[in-house]
Amino acid sequence: MDAPATRKTKGVSWVGALRILGPDGDSTYTWDPAVDADVDEVRRRFDEIIDQGYLVFELDPGTREGRQVRTFDPRAVQLRAFRPMVGG
Repeated sequence: MDAPATRKTKGVSWVGALRILGPDGDSTYTWDPAVDADVDEVRRRFDEIIDQGYLVFELDPGTREGRQVRTFDPRAVQLRAFRPMVGG
């Protein structure tokens, strides 16, 4: 189930969501880009998972297609993080 992440384009507040799909289950972090404390908290978590080797993708809300990102952008609406598959 996706976390609510909506955007209103007329300057009205919207909420972004970072969903982390990890070995212990899924975690979702949301932020309001107008609230610095929200942005700082999610940015810290984003940086942690990047350091742990996760791949993060920003999803286009219309098409649901993703593009890999390596830095946190508080203007993103939906982010998904995955651990890369290791073969062997």
